[in-house]
Amino acid sequence: MEFNINRDFRSLMRGKPRRPDADNFGRESNRPQSLLLDKVMQGRPRASSCRLLRLPAEILAKIVDSLDDTTSLESLAEVNSDCQQLACCSYFAQVTFDYSLEAKRLAFDLVEDKKARSVRGLCIRKVIWALDPQHVANNHRELYEAFYDEEVEPVTDEQEQVLYDEACAEYVAVREATVDAISLLPNLETLIWKDEFSLDTNFFEKITRCSARHIELDGPAIDDAWSLTPPLTPSTWPLRSLKLDVSLAHDKWEEIKDKGVTGTHPMTRFFSTLFHLCSPTLESLTWTYSGEIRDDDVPVSIGETAVSFPRLRYLKLQLVKLDNVAISSFLAAPLTSLDLDEMVLANPSTSTCEPLRDLEDVAVSYPPTKVSACERIADFISQHTGLRRLYLQENLEETRYLDSIILPRLSSLDFGNLKSLYLAWGETQIPDESLQMIARLASLEQLSLRAGRPCEWKYYWDVDHDKLRQHLSPLQRLTKLALAHDTYPVDVDSLPTGFYYHCPIPPESVEKANARPELDRE
Repeated sequence: MEFNINRDFRSLMRGKPRRPDADNFGRESNRPQSLLLDKVMQGRPRASSCRLLRLPAEILAKIVDSLDDTTSLESLAEVNSDCQQLACCSYFAQVTFDYSLEAKRLAFDLVEDKKARSVRGLCIRKVIWALDPQHVANNHRELYEAFYDEEVEPVTDEQEQVLYDEACAEYVAVREATVDAISLLPNLETLIWKDEFSLDTNFFEKITRCSARHIELDGPAIDDAWSLTPPLTPSTWPLRSLKLDVSLAHDKWEEIKDKGVTGTHPMTRFFSTLFHLCSPTLESLTWTYSGEIRDDDVPVSIGETAVSFPRLRYLKLQLVKLDNVAISSFLAAPLTSLDLDEMVLANPSTSTCEPLRDLEDVAVSYPPTKVSACERIADFISQHTGLRRLYLQENLEETRYLDSIILPRLSSLDFGNLKSLYLAWGETQIPDESLQMIARLASLEQLSLRAGRPCEWKYYWDVDHDKLRQHLSPLQRLTKLALAHDTYPVDVDSLPTGFYYHCPIPPESVEKANARPELDRE
């Protein structure tokens, strides 16, 4: 069998589930508050005369949001009709479509249930599409076993192809039903879409018409670089925030390459029309481009003419090589927070733009590898002495620029508003001279320092607290100091300090534990 890279169903059945809204421990973040009961009731009076249920809807929402387990919500729903509505407000505030039977059933029910005007549809404020490979494998057990279980009887190539085609068709049908349901949800605010199966025009036709104003497209490929214009989409898409990581499907990319090289990036039409749809209302943009890069390295464009972003305050660009028009358009916005990487910093348009009068935060999350980009960072920062927060780091293997370029600029100019500073060195030590230059930034209230990398014991930062306190003592306003990748002496004389985190238990504790074998777990 031949497989399309961006429509390979096998990839959906393997690996661990990755929730785009969860931290490294699987805990949810930014769960929305429950919709107010009065809004769900749609003007109908509450049936209960209970004093609790006579409280303002805002207080009831806070109470029900504190019930963080399903059992408690189910018990609440059994009290009376008002409590049932209240429990639904919390339970359905956030819905994750993970390809489980329950999630698939909900998608089809929402489409059929009076155009999602049921209580469930009214309560949904945040939707996440993020497949759980275990659910996908369970739903298509025959196909999974045909590919990955060596103990089952093998099937013929023809049977395998039939199973594969049926699975792909069912997946697309479930996804289309989910997108249809999303387009009908009246109170939806946030949509997060994590997909490894390429998207078609139906997806954009529906989501550009949904009520969500906060959209995250986390890594999907698109079948073609369509023009997002009517009749496919509305004339405007009033988004407030957009996290964008969309690339062109591999087979379409190869088709374009076979036709010959042009001077335009293949995604230009898509990005240009997308930003024209949402630029008047967009307040926050995080844009990452993880797609293929052309051999001639043509930059990504948003069109031939500048685009106005009158409300854009937060901008984060990662791994996106933009042309001059795009950079000029973004840096003409009234930004208060800016996060750039070397691909943008390498463009001269970054350093020739007018100073951003409202800019408060600057970060360089992906550190530069060229001295010229380091100089541009310093030049850019020097133009914005009113900054309140600054986040900079060095590459572990590449150019060192904090000691020789950045800190001399910071200490020689008046950064009297700078309250928070994060600096990460690639080396395992921070020079005394650098600490002394930091100490001249008298306005600092928060300081975070990092050195080296915690990959092997020899790359840890052997910090001297006494010397650190001495150098930073002039910072009289400093209230928070954070150290990362720091290490300390261990109680085992034969081991270097880098083994501090590998030997967290002192020898005397080991002796005490060995003396109490009855406490050992079997």
